[in-house]
Amino acid sequence: MENLVAGYPGRQVLLRNLSFCLPAPAFVAIVGHNGSGKTTLFRVLTGQLPYEGRVQVYGRERRSLPPPAAARLLGYLPQRGPLDFAIPVRELVLMGRYRHHGLFSSYSALDYKLADAALQQVGIAHLTQRSFPELSGGEQQLVWLAQLSLQDALVYLLDEPTQQLDVYYRRRVFELVHGWAAAGRTVLCSTHDLDSLLNLSGFLLNLSEPAPQLRPLSPETVRAARQLLETRA
Repeated sequence: MENLVAGYPGRQVLLRNLSFCLPAPAFVAIVGHNGSGKTTLFRVLTGQLPYEGRVQVYGRERRSLPPPAAARLLGYLPQRGPLDFAIPVRELVLMGRYRHHGLFSSYSALDYKLADAALQQVGIAHLTQRSFPELSGGEQQLVWLAQLSLQDALVYLLDEPTQQLDVYYRRRVFELVHGWAAAGRTVLCSTHDLDSLLNLSGFLLNLSEPAPQLRPLSPETVRAARQLLETRA
């Protein structure tokens, strides 16, 4: 990413001259005040916002990536509202395989096997036949993570995945996504939950800094970020 400038029409620019080069694989925690550009950055990377500057993903310019290529490179978990209609957990996770099929193709036995494995990996195989709206907030977020893992992308973008979760599920979510990086994926995760970052390895990007840059994740860099976020609005 080089000299990225991005914002919204008729509103202020939220990201200005942002530059960094991220090695792959890696885990990156993205922090900052509300309105500092965390979600904006993800919308640039997912092709939802125009931008100035250069954004390359595995050597390919983001704005020139056709949708199928972008889907193979990038998986995205946005902030989600409640899901009001009843759907079994297994079927919802299975939707993560959608982009591997044509519009009118059906799911195969392999797809169901992969969905079951994803549920097992996040620790909720016992919820396979439950209706998604009946689950707790933490259980629902694990379902979304299982679905995301089935996209089999090289880069995962997670926007506030632990928002409104209790301590137990915050820890579970961070353990899972940090493990994806250890297994060879690149994970960019925006968060306000600094406490959960203290024992993780990777990088920290604080968009509230005057000139944000990648810093190694450590208790010291997390404390410095907390001090800035608590004293500067």
